[in-house]
Amino acid sequence: MTSYEKIREEIEEALIDEEVETIILDIDSPGGEVNSLFDLSDFIYEARTKKRIVAIANDDAYSAAYAIASSAEKVYVSRTSGVGSIGVIASHIDQSGFDEKQGIKYTTVFAGSRKNDLNPHEPITSESLESLQGEVNRLYEMFVQLIARNRNLSMERIKSTEAGLYFGEKAIEIGLADGITIFSELKFINKNRSITMTEQTIANFKEQAINSKEDLIEQVGYEKCRAEVHEIVRLCNLSKMPEKITEFIEQNVNAKQAQEILMSILAERTMKTEILSTIPQSAPEDLMMEVARSRAV
Repeated sequence: MTSYEKIREEIEEALIDEEVETIILDIDSPGGEVNSLFDLSDFIYEARTKKRIVAIANDDAYSAAYAIASSAEKVYVSRTSGVGSIGVIASHIDQSGFDEKQGIKYTTVFAGSRKNDLNPHEPITSESLESLQGEVNRLYEMFVQLIARNRNLSMERIKSTEAGLYFGEKAIEIGLADGITIFSELKFINKNRSITMTEQTIANFKEQAINSKEDLIEQVGYEKCRAEVHEIVRLCNLSKMPEKITEFIEQNVNAKQAQEILMSILAERTMKTEILSTIPQSAPEDLMMEVARSRAV
């Protein structure tokens, strides 16, 4: 188990460490206490403006644990891990019957009418129950507001979950997570704030992956251009017209267009050769033109 204080200390250390570019919150917890939770969540929410903070439900991030996860810039789940349980619960244990069976009787002396509220050795009173429900409702509103802010969702959307648990794609669909990944498949997160993973990863990076996408497009474009040039050189040499290489490149002619032009030139040369072979060398020029027209028809 890790305390809220320890989590904050580790994040503070990572924030001042110049070698740390991204902080990953590896979470596997059913939840925790309310005390200090909101302070830690606010701290993480503010800290993500200094360095990127990513949370991964590995395998579960429920209730208070989800409050921590939602404070990160992005939340990821696996295909089977879950998030949610956005609610508040309080229990009163009435062990007065057990005490009686054990032959134990408690007598409580107190000052202040509410001092004995929620005494586990006595049945809960209606006043105590009402007071406890009021506090649960107050904390619930705070919890919903926190998640709504962190996830940029409406409070109505959060309340509509009814503190349910959401797994895999469903967590993404409802807005509680941003993508699916496997923690062991996480390779690295680069300076461009984009995450690099294997083909097994399904994630929604959109804005965060813009720089990475542009780099990929640039690389693909370079490889494609290189292949086009090689093909043009091959076609020109094959056609015995190496002088066309520079011309095609300067005119931004692609390989397919170059092939069509070269074939047209070769066809034209072949036709001229055939025409010249069918008429005497002494034939007048107008006769050559006439034969050419007849062949074209």
